[in-house]
Amino acid sequence: MNIFCDWKEEYTVPFICIMAVSIGFPIGWFLSYSEKIKSRFFKNTDTHKAWVNYVVFQKLISALFMGVLPGIAVMISSDLGLNELGINFRNFGESLKYIGVVGALILAVNYFATKSKANLAQYPQMRINNWGAREIMANSFAWFVYLLAYEFMNRGLLLTVCYHYFGSWPAVAINLCFYSATHIAKGVRETLLAFPFGLLLCFVTISTGGLAFAVIVHFILAMSTDYFSVYHNPDMKFTRA
Repeated sequence: MNIFCDWKEEYTVPFICIMAVSIGFPIGWFLSYSEKIKSRFFKNTDTHKAWVNYVVFQKLISALFMGVLPGIAVMISSDLGLNELGINFRNFGESLKYIGVVGALILAVNYFATKSKANLAQYPQMRINNWGAREIMANSFAWFVYLLAYEFMNRGLLLTVCYHYFGSWPAVAINLCFYSATHIAKGVRETLLAFPFGLLLCFVTISTGGLAFAVIVHFILAMSTDYFSVYHNPDMKFTRA
């Protein structure tokens, strides 16, 4: 007879990591997309300001529950620190080579991909007409914090911890399953694309030992999607104000 509770000490850290990420991500997701919370931002205020504040809130609350709190849980329960979890400049020169090639490809593809009606209906998340310096800075800052926490969750915690305890391919398989699942709400296209893109992020993270490539490339993807979408949207424009 198999014993369900045959706990072993070596299970502790990966168990805490996977559970922390599995709990933290949905909490951050549901809080950031709560209609009750959203209504508070749009109550008794102008729509432009409400959109900016709401999207910044979405990114920061998600970062807290996806990256910060799971990270604290893992570091308390293990001898892994931020350096071991990818927050470092290890092999940064190698990362820059990947960033240059992949970043250029993303920009070229995204310029044309963002013209579609489906994309323009979804991006940018700030549904404002006029994009000045303040809006761009607020949007870019919020995205960077969010993506740093997001990649720390996916490649820093989930991939790295599983890699240490299970080996490379089991860690990659777990990571791709989780990563693709987090894109289901965004549709079939993004869910399917999460597999090859996620595999690339896993490969470079393991080979370099750092998150620089994952964070910066993901940031280029997000920023080009948002700002090319503003450029292509006839109802939106960049301003000097």
